[in-house]
Amino acid sequence: MEFKHIAFVGSRVNALGLKLAGVEDTRIMEGREAVDEIIRLINEKAYDLIITEEYLMQYTKNSEMNMINTSVAPLILLIPSPEKAGEESLEDLSKRILGIDITKFG
Repeated sequence: MEFKHIAFVGSRVNALGLKLAGVEDTRIMEGREAVDEIIRLINEKAYDLIITEEYLMQYTKNSEMNMINTSVAPLILLIPSPEKAGEESLEDLSKRILGIDITKFG
């Protein structure tokens, strides 16, 4: 599956990493504001893939969590946030899974 329209909603650190990886539409938001934006993007159906951070799920209502977990058009990808203690950074995750050091691009 090819993702032509990709958006990211979350922290500045992950936004920068994803911009380096080619994601052009990044929205730096946190907390409830980020969840509202994710739900708006899902309903808008203008994106094939929406990337966001796992920790934001603590701000969702049950119905929103269900929408996020079951959405396939767009697909929602939850990634770890480096600001949250004990979680693996996007850089470390890409290095471990893909074998690519995204800090070396640019």
